[in-house]
Amino acid sequence: LLNTQLQRHGILPIDSLNKPFNPLHHEAIAHISSSEPEGTVIDEVAKGYTMNEKVIRYAKVAVSKRN
Repeated sequence: LLNTQLQRHGILPIDSLNKPFNPLHHEAIAHISSSEPEGTVIDEVAKGYTMNEKVIRYAKVAVSKRN
């Protein structure tokens, strides 16, 4: 119900998991060693949102790094 109301006003969640890190949509709060390609979002701590394609809250994410 809430998501429907948010979408009606143009507010959409940012899809972050398993996507390349994008500083225009993400805030990296951790770098974690992983077998994933470097710079891949491997965990989402807080969901980000856009309103009419403008970021109103950045997604707080953990990003993979190579050893």
